[in-house]
This record gives sequence, structure tokens and C-alpha cells, in this order.
Amino acid sequence: MAELKIINHEYLFDFGENAQYKLKFTSTTSLEVTVVADSYFKAGTINHFEIEITNLQDNFYMITWTEPESSNTVTHVDNFANGISYTNITNIDSKQFWRLKGTIKKIA
Repeated sequence: MAELKIINHEYLFDFGENAQYKLKFTSTTSLEVTVVADSYFKAGTINHFEIEITNLQDNFYMITWTEPESSNTVTHVDNFANGISYTNITNIDSKQFWRLKGTIKKIA
């Protein structure tokens, strides 16, 4: 696999009001998510996920994971070069499927 430029960096993902998160890619298989603003989770909540990253193009990735506590699935298609994120989330409890578009900003 080609070098992944996102590893060991932190990014602010902003999907609008009450949908802002800091994502830190700690390895090619580990992600730390800190809630900045969310309708369901308190700001400052930290979650760790086992992820799979597919390199689509230079600095453009599909990133997937399952949230262990809820079994919700998350798929990101993230263009870090242009600062755009698309995410699809299945919410098992509410039986909803969310499609969001937001921005990505490198913060560390």
C-alpha cells in the first residue's frame, strides 16, 4: 500500500451544526474520534475505532468502520486534497440512513 499521508495527523470534520468531529488517524487500522459538537454525544467524548482504509487516489480515501457498541456502520469518502468529506452512516437503533457532506481541515 502506498504511504498514507493522513496517518498521525488530526483533522476537523465539519458536517454542519451539531455534527463536528476531530479525527486522528493513529495508524492504518486505528482511528480516534473526538466529538466537538453532536446531537447525541457530549462534546469531548472520545471513541476509538478499528478502520479499513482504501486508497482511491493520492490523498483521497474510502474509510470504513463499525461502531462496536451500536453496530452502526460508517463509510467515509474523503478527499483530503480538496477538503471534502462524504459520509454514509447506518443507525441501527433508529433505522435511519444518513448521508452527509462536509469539510475537512487539518489541525495537527
